[in-house]
Amino acid sequence: MNSGEHRENAMSGGAPAPYATDGTDFRGVLKYHYGIALKRFAKIGLPCAVMVVQMYLWPMDYRGYLLPVAVVGFIGLVFSSVLFYARTSMIWRCSRIFRTYPLAYRGSLEKVKHESRRLHLRFGKQTGHAVTMLAKDPLQRAGWLNHVVDGVWFAGDDPFGGAAIVPGTGELLFMQPSEWNLSAAERDSAGEVRIKQAKRAGIKRPVG
Repeated sequence: MNSGEHRENAMSGGAPAPYATDGTDFRGVLKYHYGIALKRFAKIGLPCAVMVVQMYLWPMDYRGYLLPVAVVGFIGLVFSSVLFYARTSMIWRCSRIFRTYPLAYRGSLEKVKHESRRLHLRFGKQTGHAVTMLAKDPLQRAGWLNHVVDGVWFAGDDPFGGAAIVPGTGELLFMQPSEWNLSAAERDSAGEVRIKQAKRAGIKRPVG
């Protein structure tokens, strides 16, 4: 197991992250997550690409025998590319949010519902309507669900959503209201400044 895999496994098991998780260095969080997404793609995507390309390195008479290998490689390459795009797109969304909103500590989270590696939760100690948030880890790791309720560093606007960093273990979370339409009135009455800010952060509309 290389050092990158060791750090990733340690994080999912609750060990400290290899970067600051106190809300002072979101760039380090993003860099780490981009790196893990790239390593995961390279681990599967590059060998699959070789399986496709190698067919063209042999004489025409042999290519018929190598076609099944190339087909498997092509399917694997497409699958890993789709996963890589999905992961990096969500990390990029979090990046836009961090560059638009300041990070603030939010504690006393209430776990509402747990679906596979997606968590529905509410922030505690807030006035007015408490928005139920859907939190997603771009890298889809296991383990973070157990300790995220202790609190997170959050950037965003509750009716629109945001992004968060889990203290200590450092998971990156993309968050948006679980029931988007239920928060419509709050978004409509948020005011021009907040609405423009949400648009700049890319959270004015729901993300599927």
